[in-house]
Amino acid sequence: MLIVPLHKPLNAHTFPVWTALLIVVNVLVFVVLQSGDDATRERALSHYQQRKLHQIEFPAYRDWLSTERRAKLDLSLSPIEPIRNLQLFHALQSDRDFLAALSSDQVIKPDDPNYARWKSDRAEFDRQWAAAFTEHWYMRYDEFNPLRMVSAMFLHADWGHLIGNMLFLGLIGLLVEGALGPLLFIALYLLGGLGGQLFSLYWRWGDLGGLLGASGAIAALMGAFCVLWGMRKVRFFYWFAVVFDYVKAPALWLLVPWLGWELSSLLFYPDAGVGFDAHAGGMMAGALLAAAVRQRGWQRDEFIEEETRMDAEEALRVDAASAMGALQFGRAYALYDRLLQSQPQDLKLHIARFRAAKFLPHSPQLDRSAESALSLTVGSTQLVLQWELWQDYWKTCKQQPRVSGPVIHRFVERLIDADHVAPAEGLLGQLRELAAPPVPLPQLALALLRKLPVDHSRRSAWLSWLQQQTQDPAAAQKAKLIADLEAG
Repeated sequence: MLIVPLHKPLNAHTFPVWTALLIVVNVLVFVVLQSGDDATRERALSHYQQRKLHQIEFPAYRDWLSTERRAKLDLSLSPIEPIRNLQLFHALQSDRDFLAALSSDQVIKPDDPNYARWKSDRAEFDRQWAAAFTEHWYMRYDEFNPLRMVSAMFLHADWGHLIGNMLFLGLIGLLVEGALGPLLFIALYLLGGLGGQLFSLYWRWGDLGGLLGASGAIAALMGAFCVLWGMRKVRFFYWFAVVFDYVKAPALWLLVPWLGWELSSLLFYPDAGVGFDAHAGGMMAGALLAAAVRQRGWQRDEFIEEETRMDAEEALRVDAASAMGALQFGRAYALYDRLLQSQPQDLKLHIARFRAAKFLPHSPQLDRSAESALSLTVGSTQLVLQWELWQDYWKTCKQQPRVSGPVIHRFVERLIDADHVAPAEGLLGQLRELAAPPVPLPQLALALLRKLPVDHSRRSAWLSWLQQQTQDPAAAQKAKLIADLEAG
């Protein structure tokens, strides 16, 4: 069974910096500190076999075990001899009580004829085995060691274990880090992971072996995600046997299959070699910690509510487009107006509202829509869209624009500064036709001249026109000076 929330896109706004740092730390620990462990253990195991330590220690270990423990061990061993021997070795090497008795000469005693050779060979094996980094930092089931409980969260058994955990850490961390902020996120990750380790210790106390991996802490993030989002609907992908889909459901509902899967697997597959106990414990710890965060109001509601708001806005967009299609222009205008209250810089929404206003008879909304769209400071590409809107407005208002002069002035300046010379010249030409232009045309025409090449076909016409502008003698004088210089 696989259930993965895919509720937010990864972008500059949502990028989980601390999640990425955790991933980097986990990868570095595995690559730099654990990378030689497999080779180290293989060398130690080869020494163990070559010196035939198993011929001495295996029988001694079986004799040392109580009848009950020996029967339990026999049930867990493979019937295939090589694998059986390897499993028996790991059981022996994980049994700290036996190792303590072995090292204190309580199992193989000095009067044993093989004692001297065995003692020397075992010491060399212990030296080689202890060289593995992981051996000193994984969590053991037979001791309470807070340092090992924390360090074990950053260790992994192999590449598959690491990649699987880091993939889930990235997906869940993206959601939880944004909802908590960096400090709360790291605190919940570590405390939730410790909760998973404690539950694992409780469940497996006294067992041989131990635990390593980030999955308990990641499960804590999963539990926290469910509680932080609560009954808000989230998008997630699920895959069960041959059934898979991408759907939406309340986040809290995900806690039931997630936790249920871990608990049922723990009960029915206790020897699967997977830390279902740490997963279940981490998930419960994360959920409880998130509940405390919500009770104190420390979560970032704006991040959590963002998708809900975006979904509502998308529904408004669909309704507005439907209203336009149904020729309900007043309703469409009102819907676009609502959308612009939360997205005032969205030029496409401004244009859509303007198009709705075009069909409202004798409506001041037309001028208001055109003015607000032209007022936006946008990039060079969107300036073209503003120019097209202006052309539409010019025709609709029958060449009698009622947009304020300062807005038109700044729009022309932006066209000129962005080297959109043809649109700027066209707009100035339109304004020249007005009896009372709303902007100081001579100054804008001078700015346009600075962008027109000397050999431009329209340059001389603009110079001539400027020299005739008696209402702005300074601009006329500059134009005459430019014309004389170019003529000379």
